[in-house]
Amino acid sequence: MMKNHYEKLKGCRASKNRDEVLFVMENQNCPLSVEEIYGKVKAKNSSISLSTVYRIIDKLLNLEIIRKAATLEDNTSLYELTKDSHHHYMICTKCKKMIPIDICPIEELEHKISDSTGFNITGHKFELYGECKNCAQKQDRS
Repeated sequence: MMKNHYEKLKGCRASKNRDEVLFVMENQNCPLSVEEIYGKVKAKNSSISLSTVYRIIDKLLNLEIIRKAATLEDNTSLYELTKDSHHHYMICTKCKKMIPIDICPIEELEHKISDSTGFNITGHKFELYGECKNCAQKQDRS
C-alpha cells in the first residue's frame, strides 16, 4: 500500500477485506466500478460480499484514499486511488473503456478564473465521451 494511504488508515481497525480492495485498486491502470472491484476481490476471497465492498469504498472515499474518477452515462461510478496528480479521461460510450489524457487542459483556465474572481478552486473534473478506436472501427465494418 502506498505510504500516504497507510498514514490515512492510522487509527482504523485492521481489515483483510479492505487491504484486498486496496491491493486490487493499486494494481489497476484505470478506474473501476464497485462491481469490477468486487469481481476481482471475489476471485481471491470467495467470502466477501458486494455490500462489504460498497462499505469499504465509502470508508476509503471518506478518508480520501480513493476518489470518484468518473460517472458513466448509466450512472455507474468509477473509482481510483487518490494520487498527487489528477487525471482526466476519454470514456468510450460503447465498451466503457477509459483512456487517460496525459495533459490537463483546464489548469491554466482554472488559474485565470481563480485570479480574476478570487474564488479558491480546490479541484475539477474533465471527461470526454465518444467511441474508442476499436468501437469506431467495428461500427465502420458493419
